[in-house]
Amino acid sequence: MDDLYAKLLQSSIRFVSFRPRSEKEFKYFLLKKLARFSVIPAQAGIQLSVIDRVILRLRDLGYADDAKFVSWWINQRQSHKPKGMRLIAQELKDKGIEVRDLKLDEDVLARQVVAKKLPLWEKLPPFERKKKIYGFLGRRGFDADTIHRVIDGVLDDEIES
Repeated sequence: MDDLYAKLLQSSIRFVSFRPRSEKEFKYFLLKKLARFSVIPAQAGIQLSVIDRVILRLRDLGYADDAKFVSWWINQRQSHKPKGMRLIAQELKDKGIEVRDLKLDEDVLARQVVAKKLPLWEKLPPFERKKKIYGFLGRRGFDADTIHRVIDGVLDDEIES
């Protein structure tokens, strides 16, 4: 049993070396690892307690920290491929984390996202451009109010130029 614990802990540390993980991801990973071993029904309870021990140890080491994971995830989404709160909250939910009061400056993110696409749409009529912006930002998880503010800002910028 200690041999199994050591193997699972070592595998988990290697798993987290690529990027931070949520506790749900660790549990799923460890269950998959156990499935590779032949599970005897009488040992199933013992093996699940080993998973709990591994997760406790990962918490002690600071690897299984959902708060740090949320912070990292949001930072990644803001800097690499910006997405709206709705989509980020859904991604985090898929990772086993319920987020209720997620606050981001979505207007700034949405303007950054759409700024890269505007040159492609500059020759379109204004109505078509609005449709493109609305659809693009909607698929990225931004809410309607944010999208409307960004569209108004883009049109105001064009009028001023």
